[in-house]
Amino acid sequence: MRDLIVSVAIVAILVVSWLFFDSYSDKTVSSVSATIRNEIIPAVEAEHWDLSRLMSGELWDRWQDYQDVALIFISSEELLEIDQCMAIKYVEAEDVSNSSGELNALAEQLDFLVAREKINLENIF
Repeated sequence: MRDLIVSVAIVAILVVSWLFFDSYSDKTVSSVSATIRNEIIPAVEAEHWDLSRLMSGELWDRWQDYQDVALIFISSEELLEIDQCMAIKYVEAEDVSNSSGELNALAEQLDFLVAREKINLENIF
């Protein structure tokens, strides 16, 4: 009986921690995606490169903070794909079309990340 109680307690801890991460992930990734769409892309399209570089650097820092936590719960392949899509190099090169295109793709990929990792029956089975 003691083993059953310990097992149930461990499963409960895992489920609760995953629910906290799910909430944190949804909030953080949605915020990053909104920042890309509402702030960085308009700055890139207006060719405000200093502001774009600053916001891209802040975006990278926020992503790295999130990634440190997310590596516990999410496959590293998915996170590496997003790392590769970070359009910081295009912003540094002051390339409007590639920067805005990559940033749009990055925002979409972040939205898909949240949808794929959501706790629901479709993702469990």
